[in-house]
Amino acid sequence: MIRSTKLFRILTYVLLPVTGFFGLMGLLMLLPALANPGLLLIVFMLACMVIYNFSSIQFLQKAIDGGRRCKPSLRDWIKVNGYVSLAAGGMFFLNAASILFMGPVALQDFVGQALERQPGLPANMDPAFFIRLLKTVSVAILLIGAALVTHVIICFRLLKQYKAYFDAE
Repeated sequence: MIRSTKLFRILTYVLLPVTGFFGLMGLLMLLPALANPGLLLIVFMLACMVIYNFSSIQFLQKAIDGGRRCKPSLRDWIKVNGYVSLAAGGMFFLNAASILFMGPVALQDFVGQALERQPGLPANMDPAFFIRLLKTVSVAILLIGAALVTHVIICFRLLKQYKAYFDAE
């Protein structure tokens, strides 16, 4: 369990700037999301990932590192937002993997169709650049999704291990 605690600690602080960026994106998308319910779901998922990460930091600092009792509501916040984060991380992972495993011909067709739908782009825009960009972003999203899913799974195990720290006094 020492290894999983160390991995949990590392992933917690690695995911901190990522979820901070997601929180900023969520704030920027909040007003447009009020007019578009589909976008509101994305804002909700981003907010859940931010709340999950900051709740898990509190759990790490109070219970695991400090050995102090935590409010039972902290465990509830971690669990509820952890389930949403698990789903979001899984979707990140699967979407990125589907792009990375797409064949070169299908990927060129996809990028070609996407570029045709953009009326403001110059005619000499290089599709090879967009393919490289898409693959780079997909690798980053794949790693973020894998880190998030791993973090949530370890956190749920640690919640069971440290459940005595959440008991009411």
